[in-house]
Order: sequence, then structure tokens, then C-alpha cells
Amino acid sequence: MEVYDLSYIYALLGETVSKALLYIARFGDSYPTEIANNFSMNQQRVQYRMEKLEYAGILKSRLVGRTRLYRINPRYVLRNELMNMLQKALDYLPEDEIESNYSERRRPRAKGKTLKKYRGNAE
Repeated sequence: MEVYDLSYIYALLGETVSKALLYIARFGDSYPTEIANNFSMNQQRVQYRMEKLEYAGILKSRLVGRTRLYRINPRYVLRNELMNMLQKALDYLPEDEIESNYSERRRPRAKGKTLKKYRGNAE
């Protein structure tokens, strides 16, 4: 598969929004600090953009304890088109970028902490 420059997505959506949406498309429910740490971005900037996306109806959030998790809104009118675009963008990312930013989550769960299944994060 060919590798393409994804700057067109950054130009269309902005770098922070693009990276956040790609991350959520790849991993499902995510929180701003996780995304900011993964890309070495400012946490407040990521939080602000995700709140704007929620206000626009693109993302949906919910509280789990004190953590606000975001996901693509299942009722968003263009959800399928957005997910297709994001998946295609992920398919064309260079291998080194996939390895550094979109590979399996590296942080293990705390010892003794069980994995809880939520309706919104079934993959």
C-alpha cells in the first residue's frame, strides 16, 4: 500500500483535531490527557478542541469516575463518512508514525484493576 502525506487532513481539520479524531477512530473511547501525552501536545488545547467537537455533535462524552471519555457520536449524521475517511487516513499512515502514535496502547492497567466493559467501547 502506498504512503501518502496526510497534511491535507491537517489543513482541513487542524492538526490537533485530526490527531485526536484519528486516535479515537483507532482506539475508541479516549480522554484528552491520553491523546495529548501520546502526541506530546498541550492537554488544554486537546481538551478545548474535543469540547468544541462535542458541542458540534461530532463527539460524545461520558464521565467514568472523574475521567471524561470521548468517542465518535453514534448519532452524528456523517458518522459513517467520517469513520471511513479516518480509517482510510490510518491505512495510509507511514509505518513509523503508526508505530510511534497508533500502535497498541502501551500503558498497562494498574495491578489488580479489572477491565470493565462499557457499551460504547465495544470494538
